[in-house]
Amino acid sequence: MPLEANTLIHDTNSINTTSHNGNIVFIKKLWKKIIKIKFNYLQISLFVNFLLFFLIGFLIIAFYNNNKQYWKEEALKLKEYDLTFSNVSYYSPIVQKNIPPLWRHPIVSNVNCSRLLNGDKMYIENEYKNLKKLKYLQNTFSTSCEYIKKRGYYPDQPLSEEESNFPIAYIRTIYTDYLTIEYQFLLTYAPQNHYCFVVDKKQKGDFHSKIFALSNCFPNIHLITNRYDMDSNGFNINLANYDCMKYLSKKNFKYLIILNNDDMPLKTNKELVEILKTFNGTIDAEYIQDPSYYSETRVNLKLNWTLGHLELFKKGDQRNLNKKILSSSLSFQKGMVQISYPKETIEYLVNELNLTKYLNQLNDMKLFASDELSFQTLIANKYLNIPGRVDIECIQKDNLFQKSYMTRYTKWNINKTCDDDIVRHYICLQNVKTLQKLKNMPHFFINKFKSETDIGGLTCWAEYLYNRTYFQPYVPIKKTFYENLATVQYKNLSPQIKDKEKLCNMSKRMNSSYNIEY
Repeated sequence: MPLEANTLIHDTNSINTTSHNGNIVFIKKLWKKIIKIKFNYLQISLFVNFLLFFLIGFLIIAFYNNNKQYWKEEALKLKEYDLTFSNVSYYSPIVQKNIPPLWRHPIVSNVNCSRLLNGDKMYIENEYKNLKKLKYLQNTFSTSCEYIKKRGYYPDQPLSEEESNFPIAYIRTIYTDYLTIEYQFLLTYAPQNHYCFVVDKKQKGDFHSKIFALSNCFPNIHLITNRYDMDSNGFNINLANYDCMKYLSKKNFKYLIILNNDDMPLKTNKELVEILKTFNGTIDAEYIQDPSYYSETRVNLKLNWTLGHLELFKKGDQRNLNKKILSSSLSFQKGMVQISYPKETIEYLVNELNLTKYLNQLNDMKLFASDELSFQTLIANKYLNIPGRVDIECIQKDNLFQKSYMTRYTKWNINKTCDDDIVRHYICLQNVKTLQKLKNMPHFFINKFKSETDIGGLTCWAEYLYNRTYFQPYVPIKKTFYENLATVQYKNLSPQIKDKEKLCNMSKRMNSSYNIEY
C-alpha cells in the first residue's frame, strides 16, 4: 500500500545510528576542547614556569651583585697561606735575651726591606710595579695571646729608666685592618703606657672579636665598643675621644696622644719620650692661620656658641659670674684631630670644664669634618685658659705655629704630587717608594699606610722601627730642633715675657726658616 506523503517513518536502526554518530561527534568535540584546554593550560604553565625561572634567576643575580663584596671577602678569607711560625729568635742587646723577629705575612716574606729602606732604585721600582696587597686576613689567622706574642715581642718591664718615668697614653679610634692595628700597637707598646681603643660599632663582628682578643691580652688596653657609630665625616669622633680622655685622666701618664685608625708611628717609644720631654707641657696641635673658610662651611654659625649657653664652666667656677665671659662667643679654629696633650691639660679639660654640651652641639650638626674644629677652638680661647695653649693672636699672624705641628704628618695630593692609584681622601698613601724619606721625618706619626694598597711597604716600615727598638743601639734625638719649635718656645718664654706681641715674635725667632716637605 502506498504511503502518504506526510507519513512519518520510524526506523529503529536509523535512530540508533544517528544517536551513535551524534555521540561520536560530541565526544570528538569534547576531546578537542579538552586538548585545547590542556594545551592552553600547558602554555600557561610553561609561561608561569618561565616567569618563575626568570624571577628566581633575576633574584639570584641581584643577590649575588648586592653581596659580591661579601663573597669576595669570604673567598679571600678562605684563601690559605702558611701561617705557621718558625722558632727563630735573635738576641736583643736591649732586653738581653733572645726575642722573635717581627712577623711578616707570607705574601711579603720575600721582600727585601733593607734594599727598600736604603734606596735601591731598581729594586724599589720593581716592587712598586708589583705592590703586594692584603685586603683580608684568612679565617685561620689567630688572635690568641700566644699567637699575638709570637708575632712580636712585648716587654713586661720598661726598656729604660727614662721611659719608666715618662709613660704615654694613647687614644685611637679604629674601624678596619686588624693586622695594621696590631703592628701599630706593637710599635708603641710599653707596659707603663696606657691605651684606649674606640671601635666603630657598625663594623663586622670578626673585627670586633679580634680587637677584643687583643685588649684581653694586655691589662693596659681599655676598649670601648658598641657605643659610637663613627664615619669619615667625623661624626661621633669627638665624643669617642672625650670618653677615652675621661677614662685615661685617672691613669698615670705624662702625655696623651690622640690618633686614628691609620696613623703609623715614626718614632720608637724612647725617642718619643725624649721628644715630649723637650715639649715641657706644650700642647702639640695644628692651628690653621686663617680658619674662616672652614668655620663658615663646617659650622652652623646660626646656633648659639656663647660660653654661657654651652655651659662650659662647672658649678662653683668664678667665671660663671662674669657676664662678659658668658656672653662671649667661640671663635672657631681648625686643625688635625691628632693632638698631643700634657697630663695637666687633660686633667683641666676633664675636671675643670664641662665639654658635653659643646661637643654634642658640634656633633649634632653632622657637617663634614666638624671634628677638626673642636679642641683647637677651645685651646685658643683666652677665657678658657687651657694649660699649654698658644694665644690666638700668635696663630693668626703667620703659619709658623702651624708648621710647628709634630704629632702627625700628612702629605696631601696637591697639584697631583702623588700617583693616582695610591691616594685616599686626597692624602698620599705611604708605600715602598717613600720609606727611605720617612727615616728622617721629625714627626711622631704619619698618615697613612694601607695594607690593601701596599702591605710590603707597611711591613718593612714596621720591621725597621721594631728592629731599632730592640736590636740596634739608641741614637739620641736632635733636641735643639724640637726645643726651637715656635709652640715650644712660646711655652718656655711665656713665664718671662708678658707682652703678647713680643712673646709671639720671640717664639718664632729660632724657627723662621723651618720647612719640611718630601
